[in-house]
Amino acid sequence: MRMWPRVARIYWDPWRNIPVVKPRQEEIDLYYVVRLSEPGDARPAFQGDLEKLEKAVTHEYGSPELYRRFFENQFVLLNKTPHWDHMWEVVASGNVLGQLYYDPFREKWRFRLTYSGAVLALEEKLVKDQRVDGPVYTGRVVEASGVSDNQVVVVDSRNRIRGLAEKYGDKLVIVKTFHDKSRPVETSGRAASIQDVLKHNEEGLKTLEESSKRFLEKLHARYSLPVIISYSGGKDSLIALDLTVKALGGGEMVFNDTGLELPETISNVEEVSERYGLKLHVASAGDVFWRGVEVFGPPGKDYRWCCKIAKLVPIARLTRALWPNGAFNIVGQRAYESLDRAKSPRVWRNKWIPHLVTTSPIQYWGQLSGWLYIFKYNLPFNKLYLKGFDRLGCFLCPSSTLAEFKDVEETYPELWERWRRLLEYWRRSLNQPEEWVKLGLWRWLTPASAKKRIARHVQGYSIDWRDEYRRRLLASSVNLAPVSKTQGEEGLKLFFNRKVVSDGYRSVLKANTEGIGFSYEEGDGVVEISTPNTNIIIKEDMVEAKPFAPGESLEDLVDVLKIIYRMYGCVKCGSCILWAPRGVARLTPQGPVLESRVDEKVRRQYLESCPISDQLVEKVVVPLILDSPKAFKRPSRKRLKFS
Repeated sequence: MRMWPRVARIYWDPWRNIPVVKPRQEEIDLYYVVRLSEPGDARPAFQGDLEKLEKAVTHEYGSPELYRRFFENQFVLLNKTPHWDHMWEVVASGNVLGQLYYDPFREKWRFRLTYSGAVLALEEKLVKDQRVDGPVYTGRVVEASGVSDNQVVVVDSRNRIRGLAEKYGDKLVIVKTFHDKSRPVETSGRAASIQDVLKHNEEGLKTLEESSKRFLEKLHARYSLPVIISYSGGKDSLIALDLTVKALGGGEMVFNDTGLELPETISNVEEVSERYGLKLHVASAGDVFWRGVEVFGPPGKDYRWCCKIAKLVPIARLTRALWPNGAFNIVGQRAYESLDRAKSPRVWRNKWIPHLVTTSPIQYWGQLSGWLYIFKYNLPFNKLYLKGFDRLGCFLCPSSTLAEFKDVEETYPELWERWRRLLEYWRRSLNQPEEWVKLGLWRWLTPASAKKRIARHVQGYSIDWRDEYRRRLLASSVNLAPVSKTQGEEGLKLFFNRKVVSDGYRSVLKANTEGIGFSYEEGDGVVEISTPNTNIIIKEDMVEAKPFAPGESLEDLVDVLKIIYRMYGCVKCGSCILWAPRGVARLTPQGPVLESRVDEKVRRQYLESCPISDQLVEKVVVPLILDSPKAFKRPSRKRLKFS
């Protein structure tokens, strides 16, 4: 069943033994289509990748002979395929011969043959086989007498290839059975260099290039705006930049320095700016991530507070200051990077930075086409790719795999050690096992299915999201957590671990609640906030809402809690000031303060643009109140709307 709305298609020339990215229509029948998993966005294997591959093959079969026969001096492609960590389909001579995958339990790369690879490897006696009588199924244990390799090909009583088995002690365990039994395609097997590939893809690359340049020219004519190029230090934005310079004559570069970039990326940004003679603007986040992690805890795939304060806010602040009347923004986005990007239009406006008209001239380029373009024109690409790094950007991004973290740890041990120590602090604070760090369980906040799948490999461990959320709030610099609640006909009472409103913060609470349209009164140590739907009473460690029901009264309570948590947790990112009308709000040592009463639209901008509101309160505090990790998806939630 096809999942991706678009897939990349790579052809293989069997005589020259090279890939072809965009053949002429009359030549298509002369080539094979490489059988790749969706979306088929394969890329060339670099030196770092090949070293991992050779080491993995040697581990499985006791020698590098199979590697030398199939992959040495060949143009090898890697295609990312679904796996619970990181897996590549390895393509050589037009066939997917195996899968290179990372085993986080052994902290090493492993290799498994595909059916095609097993057929060829057995024919040339590069691997051993093991006959298995009776049914062949994953998990079956068979004798391993005389087996020295870690992996063997399983054949049945009729000598048919059925799967793979791995050695565990003196036994073999069948770990894979083959369902797709397509025979390998035949090619010349001749050695192929990058020069060979470039020579015979010249016409196809030129077609892609001219199409993208015409697209930029036509779009720029429609939007008579200054041209800016969002450059990340990665390969895709480099191609987009080169195409923009050729099509439009130049532009100005914008680089978002999140404070989590690798040294080679910073160097590459400077090199590209100098090579092309483009003015460089840096949207710097400074150390805001490291300040933020003290408030939020580690970020997650489902808890992306970091993207707003380290990416969105700096970019929005810079571009609004330099191009208040708008700009034509070129990015290196591609449809094959994710399902979201596959569904993205080719021209769009981000709701947070609507003054920028954004487009990608390489939206429908595959990685192979992109890399051939880079090699053809000798573009100054980031040399981290040669070491086997697949994605660049924030080195500790929770969307990374454990394999990618391992690359960072080995290449930048001091950099990774800083993050490891911080994770260790949070692991202990959250009362989590060592595997919480080792197996990357910190990469999810909610009890997501992927997190549960990994957690099953940790003996005696079960996910207790309520305890984890409460401990996260207590370990945070905010140190304010709901620890119990009672709910009856009169209303809801929440009890916290400490006094909810410290004396030095009452004036801030008063200014903000009155600013969003609520009334505020205090006396005898009690604060009473009246809203159109409920009365909220704050006394020492208790917050009471009466009446209370899901819907409007709940949302008024959540708004007040957002004000309270923002007072204690503000990291001075300036998000609330940036998206509120000028003069409406200001930052103080006690957090943001409204200067005057605002209407509902500004109220939502002021509250929801803050990552503490949008992430910490909505995804940690409210779930504890409503007893559901998915409470942030509730129908009554007040959301920020852009006109």
